[in-house]
Amino acid sequence: MKQTHAVEIYTLYDRFIDGFLLEGNSIVSYEKDILTSENIESCINDFVENFDEGAQNFDEKIVLQFKNATLEAKLVFAHAEWLWSYAVNDISRDKKKHYTIRTTDLNINDLVDGVYPQEGFGSAGQWHTNNKYYEISFNLLIIKFIKDKVDRKEITTKDEIKEWIENICLFHKYEAEVEGFIIPDELKEKLPTSKLAMTNILTYTGNPDMYERIASDGHKNQILQSFISLLPEEAKNLNLDQKIFEIRKIITKLTNKNDFDFYEHDYRKVWNYSLSEEGFNEVQGLQYKKAIILYGPPGTSKTFTAKKLSKALITHAYLKKSDSVVEYFSKDLDITKGKIHHLQLHPNYTYEDFIAGYQLKDNASIKTKGSLFTICEAARADKGDTEKDDTPHVLILDEINRIDLSRLFGEVFSAIENREQSITLGIGGLELTIPRNLYIIGTMNEIDFSLEQIDFALQRRFLWYFFGFEESTLETIIHHKDNELNTKLKMDGDIKLFIRNVSNLNKKITDIPELGKQYQIGHTFFGEIVDIYKSYKDIGGYKSLKKQIYRNNGPASILWSISIEPMLKSFLGNMEPEESIRILKELSDIFFDI
Repeated sequence: MKQTHAVEIYTLYDRFIDGFLLEGNSIVSYEKDILTSENIESCINDFVENFDEGAQNFDEKIVLQFKNATLEAKLVFAHAEWLWSYAVNDISRDKKKHYTIRTTDLNINDLVDGVYPQEGFGSAGQWHTNNKYYEISFNLLIIKFIKDKVDRKEITTKDEIKEWIENICLFHKYEAEVEGFIIPDELKEKLPTSKLAMTNILTYTGNPDMYERIASDGHKNQILQSFISLLPEEAKNLNLDQKIFEIRKIITKLTNKNDFDFYEHDYRKVWNYSLSEEGFNEVQGLQYKKAIILYGPPGTSKTFTAKKLSKALITHAYLKKSDSVVEYFSKDLDITKGKIHHLQLHPNYTYEDFIAGYQLKDNASIKTKGSLFTICEAARADKGDTEKDDTPHVLILDEINRIDLSRLFGEVFSAIENREQSITLGIGGLELTIPRNLYIIGTMNEIDFSLEQIDFALQRRFLWYFFGFEESTLETIIHHKDNELNTKLKMDGDIKLFIRNVSNLNKKITDIPELGKQYQIGHTFFGEIVDIYKSYKDIGGYKSLKKQIYRNNGPASILWSISIEPMLKSFLGNMEPEESIRILKELSDIFFDI
């Protein structure tokens, strides 16, 4: 859907097609006639076919690989990289200009300033950055394909070019072709095999009336899973983008609102239930098995995700009816109230608290139902005539590693698997039935409780999802905190370096035999860097800091000394002192690598 703030993006895409692809001129500088077959072949040879797999960073590799190329060939590559970066707002204007200057050796005054927008259509996400080589390779292959067709007079207009690019993107995503846009085998063989953010970026910028401003397939899948009940049966065979387009039309018809955006708060809270881009898998697992465990090291958003998944499950069920969609988006409804039951487990929490037991009252032992009975009764009251009509209830069992699971659940194991079947408890003949609409999410810190220690009866009755450190999740946390606290951190500066370093730190922790992935340090611990930076700046009275994170006794040093180092020391506590000191020094060097 077209966005008013993204008008410049659509205009610049037209300018790229008219000025560069059709006329062959540079739009980032003032050179003319740069797009020749020789120059594009030079780029594909230097970058696609003979890419340097060495250890240097991307900038260093580009300089080396194009050191013998002509300015015109360098400019052709600069256009492929410009196309990769220009439309997104998680790459700054200065960084976009830097890419061109780095490749071409042009001066800042040699660039056309108006083609480097600060405001894009949205964030492209971590995959777009990490997959940069394949994304730009894809752009170069498209440029070559369009150039050849223009030279043969098979394409003569901007609209024809847009249609061809759109269909190449759709072929890459779905391996499907339409009449009039058959992709040559030569191009098919050269296209990257990995998924690409560019296929979503280019389809949107070229045809914003048909596609959403979403670069991530993960986000698109989450939207589909959240609203899939709205789709008629005949739409089930459409591709992902077509289904979302149909969902938009249905929501528009139901709410009389055509210009809504899936990233608006009211819509985003329906589908964006995980900090991870792939979180829809957990919702599907919960719907299928009705009992899942989120496990991993502390600080990896397990409890946060459990709450969001609970809300997502209940909301999805509520939106199955068309009338509910109208009501949901026209009123500020809390449809999850009383339907999410959160138990914080601890060593003193027993079977008697959870299931049933005896309490001494007036010198008599009285059989007493535990909290699970109350939760089951609340869920049973929201059962419909059929399972499709049920309103889900969710029981979150937080930190299940802190109790003896086999003792806590007792004979209830079988009731979890066999919903609606009564089981007789060993407490005064009490019977317990777990209703079909009660879902269970457990969270477990693997660092405190090994998966191997868990009873097989419990393992097989739950689906298990590992939650480890994720770069993209840390970036999301920092970005949200930065907006909330108005700290104005430079995501392309110290923060990018910080995320790289903590990612390398966790990779090293994973590789240490005495530690492993269960000792990774969670992204929420590193997300505290924003709070520390704000306090550091406010206390020091600084209006701005050139070095925001990495400075002497600055935010990174404070985070290390008060949080990360003590944690690592406790992890390494069972080692010989000399070995512990050596590893800690190695991890410190990684954390502070600038």
